[in-house]
Amino acid sequence: MIERSTKAESPGILKAGDSPKSLAYWQGRTEEIAKIQQWLTDENTFLIGIEGIGGTGKSTLAAKIYHEIGGFSKRFWADVGNGASFSDLARKVLQEFGFSVPEQEMQLVEALIRCLRTHQFLLIIDNLESVLQADRQWGSLFYGDFFNAWVESGSKSKVLVTTRERPELPKGFAWLTLKGLQLEEGVALLTALDIRGNLAEFVKLVDGHPLLLKLVADLLKEEYSQDPDLRRLADLGLGNLQQLLTDPQVVGVHRRENVGMVLVLDASFARFSELQKALLLNISVYRGAIDSTAALAILPGSSEAEIEQELKNLVKRSFLLEKLNGKRWFEFQPVVLEYVRYKAGDQTEAHQRAIDYYRSIAKQPPWTTKEDVKEYLEIFDHFYQLEDYNSAFDSIRVCDDFLSLRGYYIDQVELYGQLVSKWAELDDRENGNYQASLTSLGNAYNDLGQYQRAIDFHQQSLDIAREIGDSPEERLRQLSGEGNSFIGLGNAYHSLGQYQRAIDFHQQSLDIKREIGDRNGVGSSLNNLGSAYNSLGKYQRAIEFHQQSLDIFRDIGNRNGVGSSLNNLGNVYEFLGKYQRAIEFHQQSLDIFRDIGDRNGVGTSLNNLGGAYKFLGQYQRAIDFYQQSLEISRGIGDRRGQGNSLNNLGSAYDSLGEYQRAIDFYQQSLDIAREIGDRRGQGNSLNNLGGAYNRLGQYQRAIDFYQQSLKISMEIGDRSGEGISLGNLGNAYNQLGQYQRAIDFYQQSLDIKRKIGDRSGEGISLGNLGNAYNDLGQYQRAIDFYQQSLDIAREIGDIRGEGNSLNNLGGAYNSLGQYQRAIDFFQQSLDIAREIGNRNGESNSLIGLGNAYNRLGQYQQAIDFFQQSLDIAREIGDRRGEGNSLNNLGNAYHRCGKIREGFAASYQAQQIFQELGLPFEAMPNPQWLKSIIKFAQRGWLQFILCFIFGLIAFPFALVWFILLLLWRFIRSQFRR
Repeated sequence: MIERSTKAESPGILKAGDSPKSLAYWQGRTEEIAKIQQWLTDENTFLIGIEGIGGTGKSTLAAKIYHEIGGFSKRFWADVGNGASFSDLARKVLQEFGFSVPEQEMQLVEALIRCLRTHQFLLIIDNLESVLQADRQWGSLFYGDFFNAWVESGSKSKVLVTTRERPELPKGFAWLTLKGLQLEEGVALLTALDIRGNLAEFVKLVDGHPLLLKLVADLLKEEYSQDPDLRRLADLGLGNLQQLLTDPQVVGVHRRENVGMVLVLDASFARFSELQKALLLNISVYRGAIDSTAALAILPGSSEAEIEQELKNLVKRSFLLEKLNGKRWFEFQPVVLEYVRYKAGDQTEAHQRAIDYYRSIAKQPPWTTKEDVKEYLEIFDHFYQLEDYNSAFDSIRVCDDFLSLRGYYIDQVELYGQLVSKWAELDDRENGNYQASLTSLGNAYNDLGQYQRAIDFHQQSLDIAREIGDSPEERLRQLSGEGNSFIGLGNAYHSLGQYQRAIDFHQQSLDIKREIGDRNGVGSSLNNLGSAYNSLGKYQRAIEFHQQSLDIFRDIGNRNGVGSSLNNLGNVYEFLGKYQRAIEFHQQSLDIFRDIGDRNGVGTSLNNLGGAYKFLGQYQRAIDFYQQSLEISRGIGDRRGQGNSLNNLGSAYDSLGEYQRAIDFYQQSLDIAREIGDRRGQGNSLNNLGGAYNRLGQYQRAIDFYQQSLKISMEIGDRSGEGISLGNLGNAYNQLGQYQRAIDFYQQSLDIKRKIGDRSGEGISLGNLGNAYNDLGQYQRAIDFYQQSLDIAREIGDIRGEGNSLNNLGGAYNSLGQYQRAIDFFQQSLDIAREIGNRNGESNSLIGLGNAYNRLGQYQQAIDFFQQSLDIAREIGDRRGEGNSLNNLGNAYHRCGKIREGFAASYQAQQIFQELGLPFEAMPNPQWLKSIIKFAQRGWLQFILCFIFGLIAFPFALVWFILLLLWRFIRSQFRR
C-alpha cells in the first residue's frame, strides 16, 4: 500500500508533514479510539502518548486519529524515526502552519509553543523512542524543553506521540499502553487478508500482534497464493511455532511476541531472492527514507528499474513502507530494521559505499541552508557508525565554518559532543582531533552564551594538551594545543566580563605562539589582548597591542589579519572620542576586506563606520552604513551579524528620537539573539529596548526590560553586562523620582566596574551617581562624583567622557547659582565636542550655556545659544533635541517679554513631543508641575483639591503676570 502525504483532503482541514501509516485492512481498536477521543476533548490534557512494543500498531492507531478525528483545522505528522532533530521538526510545523520560522533551535521551542496556542491544531510525533538514549534521556536537545513548556502553557491544540520507550516526561501526559488486537479483531484482520484455518487459535497464540499477523499472512499468500491456510506454516518451517510460543520458558506476552516475530521474519527472509536479501541487508545502513538511486549506489550490478521493482516487492511483504513525495521513497518498518541490522552483522562495506555515494552528490560551497550540507552530516554518521571517529571529525570540519556563520551552534554541540563522548570512553587522550573537538565544543558553547560550559571544555582541552609527550614533535603539538585552549579560555572569560582573567590567558597564548614561532598566532593573541584592554578602558595599551598585531600581519602578508587589526584600532580610537581617526582605520579595513572578498569582514567594517559616524551625530550616514552591513549579513547568512546591525540601526534611530522605529529594530535583534542562543546578545537587546522605553517615559516597561537583561547577565556570569543593567535600572528609577533606589543601583554598578577593573564603566557609574544627587538637590555631592568621573576620563584619555563630565559639572554649578563657573565648564565641554566633531555633544553644551545665561538674565545671549543648539538638532535630524531646544527658546523668549515668539517656540516643542509619542512625564517640564499633575491623577479627591487650589491661585497669578509685563514695559522705556 503506497502512503501519500495528504493536504486538505477534507474540506477546511490541512493535513501536512510526513506520510502517516496506511489504514488498509484496519480492524477494531474501538476502546482505544474512544479513550484517545476523551483525552483530545479534555481541557486539562495537552500531551497524549501511545506506548507499546514494536509492531503493535501504535503508528497505525495514530494515523486513524490523524485522518478521521474531528475538531482540528490543521494537523501535522512528524516521523522522527531517523533521529530527526527538534529544529527540523519545529521548522516544518511552523512553515506548514503559516508561521514565521526562526532559523535556530534556541528560539524554536518558544515559536512552536506560540504557534500551537493560536488555534486548535493536532501535532503527532511518531517513533519518539528514536530520539531517546538508552537511559530514556533525550539524545537530541530541546525535545524535553518543548514537552515541559507545552504542559505548562498548553491550549486547545494537542500533541500526540507514539513510542516504544516511555521517556522521562512531565505530569499531565496521558498514556495509552497498546497491546495486541482483540480476538475478534485479529480474526477479522486475517479474514480480510484471505487467510484460512483456525484463525482464532492463531490470533490467541500470538496475542493479536498486528504486524506478526500481517507478516504471516503475506508469507502464506506469497508462497501459497491458491491456498493460504495456516496449516501451511509447517511447510514453511514454522511447524514448531505453537510449541515454542507455549513453552513454559518463554514467559510473558512481550517475549512470546518477540520470539514469534523473529521466527516469522526468519521464515520470510529465507524465501527472499538473493537480490532481495542483499538489498535489505545493505540499505539498512541508511538513516530514514531512501530512493532507488541511493539503493543502487550501495548495491551496484543491477539496473535502477530492477532495484525499484524489488523495493516495491519488499513493500508487499511488509518489510518496507513506501511513500510518494514527487518520487518513490522507501523506509523500513522499525521492528524490521532492527532485525535486518542484526542479521547483517558487519556492514563496513555498505557504510563505505554509502559514504562514497554521499560524497558524489555533496553540494560544494557556497552553501545557504543546512539542507545544502546534509550529505556531509550523513557522511559523519556513517563514519561514526564505523567507529572511524577521526574521519567523522574530518567530514564535519569541511562545513564547520558554515555552521558557525549560520548560527547552527546546537548542531555543532551535538556533532562534536558525540565525538568527545566516544574519545572520552576510549581514553584516546593523545589524539589531536579529540583535543580539537573539545576546543570546537567550547567555542560552540561560547557562541551560545553558555560560558561556563565553554570554559569547562576548553579546560579539558588544555589538560589533554599538557599530557602530551616530550619528543620534539609531541612538544610542538602540546604547545600548539595549549595555545589554542588559552585563546578559547580567554575569549570565554572576556565574554563573561572578567577582562583581567581573559588577559592572563591571552598572554599565556601569546607566550606559547612566540615560543613555537607561530607568527600568525602571535598576531591573533596580540589582537585579543588589545580587545581585552580596550574593554578595561586602558586604551593606550590596547592601541599598542593592536599596532603590534597589525605590524606582524603586514609582515607575514595576512591581509585578513591586517583588516581585523585596523578595525580594532578604529574601535579604540572611537572610545577615545577620536572619531575621524577611527573612521580612517575602519575605511582602510573596509578596503582590504573588499579587496580580498571577505564579505563578513566587509560587514563588520561597515558596522564600525556606522558607529563612528553615529557618535559624530551624522545619523543618516550611520544608518546607510548599518543598512549595508545588514544586507551583507543577510546575504551570507551571518545571523549574529544581522543582530548586531539591527541593534545598531535601532541605536541610530534612537538618537534621532524615532523611538518606535528604534524599538522595532531592537526587537528584531532580540529575536535573532534568542534564535541563535546568544545570551549576551539578548541582554544587550533587552537593555536597548529598556533605554528606548525609558526615553519614551514608559519607565515601568523600561524597568521590566532592564530586569530581564540583568537576570541573563547574572545567569551567564557576565559581570560587565550586570553592571550595565544595574546602571540602566538606576536611570529608570531616577526618572521616576525614586532617587535613593536609583543611587543603590548606581552604587552596585560602580562596585562591579571597580571589581572587574573597567575604568570607563567606573567613570560612567560615577557620573550617574552625580546625576542622582543633582536631582536630589545635593549639588556639592553631585559635583564630587562628577569630578571623579572627569578625573578617570582624563586618565584613560576618553575625550568624549571628559566632555560629558564637564557638561555635568556645568549643570551642577548652574543649579548652585554659580553661573560663571558653570559657563566655564560648559565652554570647555563645547570646545571638546567641536574638537572631536561630536555634534550631539555640541548641542547639549550650547543648551547648558543658554541655561546659564538665562539664569543670569542675559536673555539675548541665552537665545543665541539655544538657537545654535536648535540649528544643530535640525541639521542632524535629532527630533527630541529639536524639541528641547525649542522649549528652552520658549522659556527665554517669555523671560525677556517676547510672549509671541515664546508661545510659538513652546507650541512647536509640544508638537514635536506629541509626534514622538512622549508622555507628559518624559517632557522637559518643571518637576513641580509634573508632581502637581501626578497628584491630580490619583483620584477625584486629589483632582478637586487641585481645582480649588487653582481657583484661589489664579487671581494672584494674573496680578503677578500683569505686574511683570508692566515692569518690563517701564524698564524698556527707561532704557530708551
